[in-house]
Amino acid sequence: MENRLWYKKKAVKWEEALPVGNGRLGAMVFGNLKKERIALNEDSLWSGYPKDLNKKDAAKYLEPLRQAIFSGDHKKANKIANEDFHGHWSESYLPFGDLIIDYEGAKSQNYIRELNLETGVSKTENDVICQSVFVSHPAQLIVVNIKSKKDLSLKIGFKSQLKNKTYTENETLFIEGRAPEICMPPYYNTGTVFDYGNGAMSFCGALRVIGNAEFEKDSVIISKQREATLLISLATSFVDYKSMPTANAKERALSYFENAKSYEELLSEHISDHSSLFNRVELDLGSERADLPTDKRLKEFQKHSDKDNNLAALLFQYGRYLTIASSRKGTKAANLQGIFNEHLRAPWSSSYTTNINTEMNYWCTDICNLSECFTPFFEQVKHMAENGRVTAKDYYNCRGTVAHHNSDIWGASYPAGDPLGKAHAQSYAYWSSPLPWMLNQVFEHYRYTEDKALFEEMKPYFKEVLDFYNDFLVEKDGKKVTCPSISPENTFVDGGIKGCLTYMPTMDIGILEEFFSNCREFGFETPKTPEIPIGSDGRINEWVKEYKEHEPEHRHVSHLYCVYPSAISQSEEVREAARQSLYARGFGGTGWSLGWKVCLWARLKNPENAMKLIKNQLYPIFSSLENHHNGGGSYPNMFDAHPPFQIDGNFGVAAGIAEMFRVRAIPKNWSGYVKGIKLYGNKTLNLEFKNGVITNEECIGHKA
Repeated sequence: MENRLWYKKKAVKWEEALPVGNGRLGAMVFGNLKKERIALNEDSLWSGYPKDLNKKDAAKYLEPLRQAIFSGDHKKANKIANEDFHGHWSESYLPFGDLIIDYEGAKSQNYIRELNLETGVSKTENDVICQSVFVSHPAQLIVVNIKSKKDLSLKIGFKSQLKNKTYTENETLFIEGRAPEICMPPYYNTGTVFDYGNGAMSFCGALRVIGNAEFEKDSVIISKQREATLLISLATSFVDYKSMPTANAKERALSYFENAKSYEELLSEHISDHSSLFNRVELDLGSERADLPTDKRLKEFQKHSDKDNNLAALLFQYGRYLTIASSRKGTKAANLQGIFNEHLRAPWSSSYTTNINTEMNYWCTDICNLSECFTPFFEQVKHMAENGRVTAKDYYNCRGTVAHHNSDIWGASYPAGDPLGKAHAQSYAYWSSPLPWMLNQVFEHYRYTEDKALFEEMKPYFKEVLDFYNDFLVEKDGKKVTCPSISPENTFVDGGIKGCLTYMPTMDIGILEEFFSNCREFGFETPKTPEIPIGSDGRINEWVKEYKEHEPEHRHVSHLYCVYPSAISQSEEVREAARQSLYARGFGGTGWSLGWKVCLWARLKNPENAMKLIKNQLYPIFSSLENHHNGGGSYPNMFDAHPPFQIDGNFGVAAGIAEMFRVRAIPKNWSGYVKGIKLYGNKTLNLEFKNGVITNEECIGHKA
């Protein structure tokens, strides 16, 4: 099995470039040996600053909203929610800028570019030049090494879409700039949608050269050299989620050069660090077409998938690779695009969408043997929980803490939406179940690691969220229910009227069933949850009533949370109802939706249906604007196509493939082996299989 993406032509579009990262820093390498572009990201570069954007009088509208929902007055419920119960858009993750390298007089015969997943190095070369790029976690630097068989001259500069200046000083090239105070999502264009102001963070990039170079006004010139190494450091003035961003970005950027060593030492140190994580899992599915460039390989897979089973293995390993690149201890949590974003006003602000996407980003960390990469997720949960105390009081007059479907680096917890209350946000904003879901995921991490310190650290957060539900749950027909709530982003039809707002949708039941079970592990008393409802058609019912579905193949499968990712074992009756629900949802969907369905079919032990979805996940998408029959697919660089790009699909399908091995459900045309799948209690699973039948199994026990 060759863990490598490779191409015979340079990247023209961002979705063709190759990603390298260390959790904090990201770079997209285009591989143009005439005029190279390396797109740069730093995980703390966001718009805005800490502020209380909770609507202070929202709680007085809670009871009227509940009464409208309970009485089935959907128009009135929508009006109250949107006009009186609204919040504000969360902030946006921003692109840092680009490193531009002009190769003077360079030729491009026998061109090839590649990304080696095992080493974390992107290499571009032709007959004369070899350019290697990696992002070192130990050194916290982006490293670009250029070797040439002939004397070579280069001109190097920075540019950015953000307000900036570039200059040289003390044999260092700098770019300094500011992030905006206001950066609304691209689909909102009312009033001021982008403004710099004075309160947002600053950023600084710095470049130094190992080798001979001349530093001009705003660029670096390397003349007639056979080798040069560029060291790039990026930093911002971010302090923490609750403090104004007043750190010295320039001093911070310069401080990372203290880690600088020779190129050979930096490379060796980087590969040792990266491969110590990546090489924990091996996978070979028996057949591959590694002789084909990856973009052509994606096309061929749709015609002859049985001849290239290892393209699915490559997709799995790529998800693990992107986890290492996007999330390490001490970094920010991976957002909608991991850490890779080129847009000033990114799709969905490239923020944290917590009704599936942020959680999905971390489904594969433990089971794919990358538990160390999980830490930033819990840190984001803590920030949301701490801010959520104010939201719980302002919106629900409840104790404890609550958050809603969207957050950002500042830990936003209010119902994100139009700050003027004029948008139709009822299908996404008014859902208060992210924190119990996210804490369930932290508890799942504990099951894998058995970290006793983590158990104690989780406890007060579970208690605070439980306090909220003890106050928030309201009685309806003799049962305690959530209200208001939704089944995220989906819509039903009731009496000819489209509705979203409801009480105790099935997703809430599944989340709270697991959350309350986890709470009892800490010794807390909990309310009782209703049973998972099965409709008259034999499917799991999504809402509290059997409403007509407005979109029967909706991308969200929220009502199936109780099967995956929940750790609660369901009855065969519920599992069969889930199967029927999945068939009704179909085999299409956005990229992340395909990934979730892979996980569900895997847990339901139907590997052939999971494989259908993996094939759809690998459908080639060659434009960021392209949307094939049902959405979803893979860009030439194997990034998940929502479309547009969202990284959660990469992580979701990796988790689904790992789940297939965990439950020993393997497609009939897979023959080979897997080593290193992680199980609860720090155990690992090794399997050998032929034509889908397991021929050898080894479970390696707990390691202290």
